[in-house]
Amino acid sequence: MVVLATQNETFAETQLTGEEMQLFNAQWADLWHYPASYERRFIQGKLPVLMQLIQASKNALDEKKFGGFNAGNSEIGMSPIRPGHVGLVNGGAPEADQVWKWKHDAIVPSSTTGFENWIHSPTAATTAFQVHEDACIIPLYIVEENCSPRIQCIKMDIGRADILYYDVCACRIRDYTSGINLIPLPTTFWGPEVDVLVALQHKYNGTTEPRLGGFTVALGTFLDATTYTASTNTVATSTIAST
Repeated sequence: MVVLATQNETFAETQLTGEEMQLFNAQWADLWHYPASYERRFIQGKLPVLMQLIQASKNALDEKKFGGFNAGNSEIGMSPIRPGHVGLVNGGAPEADQVWKWKHDAIVPSSTTGFENWIHSPTAATTAFQVHEDACIIPLYIVEENCSPRIQCIKMDIGRADILYYDVCACRIRDYTSGINLIPLPTTFWGPEVDVLVALQHKYNGTTEPRLGGFTVALGTFLDATTYTASTNTVATSTIAST
């Protein structure tokens, strides 16, 4: 059982088989080996809880065979979170095929405004985004890819859990080699069809470019999809030719 204090929830696990575990270890060592950036080192440090949440994902997804980073359509696999996995859109146009981060004009809140919704329903910024029925999301951190950090505070509503404001100033990790700022997130698990609303508060005006870091564990058909359709909250398969 995975007990997540932040969500005040407990999730059942289904252990990976010996063959599945061997596959995971081999692929992980190949894809996330050292030498590493701050981002990779942070991910490596999260491996124990990540392993538990992968097994919670297997349980939530009908205990299908785990196929790792190259899963078949009827297997469950994993990949880094892509924008379409969490419904990231900019207005009415989906971002998933254009960018891997959310570009936005950050505005310092006035006395009458506070948080600006980031991950939300495509139909209304004030309502939650629902995780796809074939997917589980394991968010670990946010990266601000612009050199001047602007995010001051994060607020997350996950299912029934209304998590209090999370001030990030004291926990931001600065990578002076790449120039990015990594913000660790409290450990949460977004299971199938769970409602999620994530909002940001900024301390400076200007453009902010955050990227949600972590992993998606889902059916191979979901992970192989390339196009996010905002109007129907679906991820659809689309063939994109190389140019």
